[in-house]
Amino acid sequence: MFLESMVKRNPQLIVTACELHRKGLIPPNTYVIDKDAVFQNARIIADSARKHGLGLYFMTKQIGRNPELADAISKAGIDSAVAVDYEEAQQLHGFGIRLGHVGHLVQVPSGLIEWVISVAPEVVTCFSVDKARELSEAAVKAGTRQNILLRVVSRDDFFYPMQSGGIAIEELPRAIEELKKLPGIQVVGVTSFPCLIMDNATREPRPTPNVNTMLRAASILRDAGVEVRQINGPSMTCASTMGLLKSLGISHAEPGHSLTGTTPLHAVSDQPEIPAMVYVSEVSHVFKNEAYVFGGGFYARSHLKEALVGNDPDTICERRFRASQPRQDHIDYYLPVRVADNVKVGDTAIFAFRTQIFVTRSYVAVVEGISGGNPHLTGLYDSRGNLLRKVQG
Repeated sequence: MFLESMVKRNPQLIVTACELHRKGLIPPNTYVIDKDAVFQNARIIADSARKHGLGLYFMTKQIGRNPELADAISKAGIDSAVAVDYEEAQQLHGFGIRLGHVGHLVQVPSGLIEWVISVAPEVVTCFSVDKARELSEAAVKAGTRQNILLRVVSRDDFFYPMQSGGIAIEELPRAIEELKKLPGIQVVGVTSFPCLIMDNATREPRPTPNVNTMLRAASILRDAGVEVRQINGPSMTCASTMGLLKSLGISHAEPGHSLTGTTPLHAVSDQPEIPAMVYVSEVSHVFKNEAYVFGGGFYARSHLKEALVGNDPDTICERRFRASQPRQDHIDYYLPVRVADNVKVGDTAIFAFRTQIFVTRSYVAVVEGISGGNPHLTGLYDSRGNLLRKVQG
């Protein structure tokens, strides 16, 4: 999906990734991420958000909850993170990363409510009055008050499979009256997901019906005397969509894929952010004109089309072959790549596609110095952000 863009805009990351594999410094099934590029992308995104008056929480699930990269993003100007689930919240807090938003897309389990209150995120999303009640009880016990966002839904909204849930907008006035009785929480806004999606016909982002639902919900909240401080509209958040988000009435957004230059927009046009991530594998065996490369990190929604396969970092960008899209109903022990006769066992295979590292069994290698001509590996991590090997440059 992003291989053409990678070869065009960040070929040295491909060369560096190949060199690391050829030298045995990284295993197959490793995502290699350009830390300097992530930093620059985060700075570009932060500058655009400031220009348009939007608040940001950065997302790390796509990059494997990586603490080194999260620190770079924070230093670039986006100082707090959104945790997509409670495990990410625990990991990021343990790494010393400031938590801005917890509970969306995945609600906080009852057994972790007190812990979430203790780490004091800026906002917690609630899908129901019952979850808000749990938060309120824990906050009262801790002697504090927690700001919450409401996920409000209508029948016309769009959700990805297994991500449904929220307070029905018809029930919102009654829910507000119940929420006002809870002394440990303060409703400060609304959220939904996804709020932007790619229009395949125009190759431009367009708002989903969820945005109108949020705006209607915000109006209902204001009419009920609630000060609405956030209309949080995540998805496809990048420098070039900040103006659109602002025009739609969005106040906060959550960049994720844009930090590595891998939103759907980046696949069809040159965006301010540059591609910063490749996936490295290795040829296990060749069978019937297909090279089977080791898996572990392939993703069914990757839109993967091609791979680079070879054993020479200086020429690997020229050795492009057609690859098969991973199947959701298969374990990715291997992925077949259609190759010519001059591919050998042990050759390096490099891909660039849309991914979610946190759901893989991959490694993450962080590199820096590519932009300065001195590329080196700084650390090898697992897909949850745990350090496996520290490397001194």
